[in-house]
Amino acid sequence: MNRAAVFESHDYGDGGDRSGVNGVKWNAIALIGRQGLVLAFSLLLARLLGPEAYGIIAQAAIYIALTTLILDQGLTAALISRARVTRDVAGAAVTVNFLLAAALAGLSVLLAGPIATFFRTPELSLVLIALGMGLILKAAAVVPRMLLMRRMRFKAIAVADIAGSAMGGIAGVVGFAFGADYWALVLQLLVSDLVSAVILQWAARPPAPNLKLSVLRNDAGFSGRVFAGNLISFASRNTDNVLVGRFFGADALAYYSLAYRVLLTPIQMIGQVVTRVLFPAISRSRSDLPRVGELILRSTGHISLIAFPLMGLIAVSAPDTVPTVLGDQWLPAVGVLQVLAITGARQAVTAVNAPVLLGLGLARTHLRFNILAAGVQISGMVAGMPWGYFGVAVGYTVAGILLTPVIFGLQVRHTGLPWVRQLRVLTPAFVGSLVACAAYGALFLTELQPWARMVVGALAGMVTYAAYLLVVHRPTFDKALADASAVVRGRR
Repeated sequence: MNRAAVFESHDYGDGGDRSGVNGVKWNAIALIGRQGLVLAFSLLLARLLGPEAYGIIAQAAIYIALTTLILDQGLTAALISRARVTRDVAGAAVTVNFLLAAALAGLSVLLAGPIATFFRTPELSLVLIALGMGLILKAAAVVPRMLLMRRMRFKAIAVADIAGSAMGGIAGVVGFAFGADYWALVLQLLVSDLVSAVILQWAARPPAPNLKLSVLRNDAGFSGRVFAGNLISFASRNTDNVLVGRFFGADALAYYSLAYRVLLTPIQMIGQVVTRVLFPAISRSRSDLPRVGELILRSTGHISLIAFPLMGLIAVSAPDTVPTVLGDQWLPAVGVLQVLAITGARQAVTAVNAPVLLGLGLARTHLRFNILAAGVQISGMVAGMPWGYFGVAVGYTVAGILLTPVIFGLQVRHTGLPWVRQLRVLTPAFVGSLVACAAYGALFLTELQPWARMVVGALAGMVTYAAYLLVVHRPTFDKALADASAVVRGRR
């Protein structure tokens, strides 16, 4: 039997590490390493370049995020949920991704001028053209990443993500040193995508593109619904950036987007560490709903234990951290940072909604929820506009809080997981976070300098939080330590 026949008779995306715990471990390394580096270099470049330059790239990022979403078009989720991925299927997916990337690159050239005019930022035009061409690099990474995820080879993904972020950040700093101004941020993005794509290609060894696109016909319905749901979710999550960038200018968007990035980075570190593994895990357990329910509780419980105190301490320390780390020019970002911290905490635990619904094969329900969420969140943002970009942040946050019961309700309906169990698992982290914030807040009554209050307050908050869990919720504390230890050792 020839090599091609062997691939056709087996799952081309199978054969990797099936340990969910090991997947969580390497997801943690990947996300903490990647997002930590991205955040560190972003803060450094934000301080060096200032709000104006950062705002130009923040405007470009909205368009590039949209084109990246179109590039995937829900096919990754469809192929991960497939029982089997053959060589022909993977090769056809490669073809689709590259064809879309080429089309989107051309579209970027055509739309660069009108988009720059819409945002009233002439410099944006050339930036969009450069980043549009870079979509080819993103396309080269889509199928390799999907194959590695199916094989549960998260170590290879971790290496690619961390190396890409490190090299991209270094390239950005070097670009600034040579006077590249906001182009330093463009260089950071392009080099990061290039390095990641090369490593993912090497690790996954995807098949060559082919024209057997008919093999993807059965995935069209599922991927289409996933794509529509993701597109609507994108609209609800990025309308605030569009509104701020269009009506309040690049500087205002810089304050808003930097605050959002500061919060989004730890949320991605925490939430996606679990949810990237949760999707394939639920896909394989969908016939065992009690097992699915336990996966949800375990995921949301552990996410909340980290996300709630982290978001709380970020919010209460913002008056100290923003001017100390970024300089006084970024002080307008403090209020937005504090408000969006509430959204960050909520998003961390509700992020399991998508992998749960998609893992159960409920793409239609996922789409309907995203339509509802988009309507509620966009309405909240628009309602807040009379109060400027701060009002947009408040509207977005309030809308998210209103949607949370709907998410819990979906999990009740489709997994049988009781409301009280979903709420009870969040209680230790919620109350403990309030105690930690109070410990930091008390230091504002002292004469400590901001940098000293940052250090002492962070330590006081963490110690107080740990003490609360140890005394009041000892079983939760012990279970979290045991699971963390298992992840570190890579055991089941």
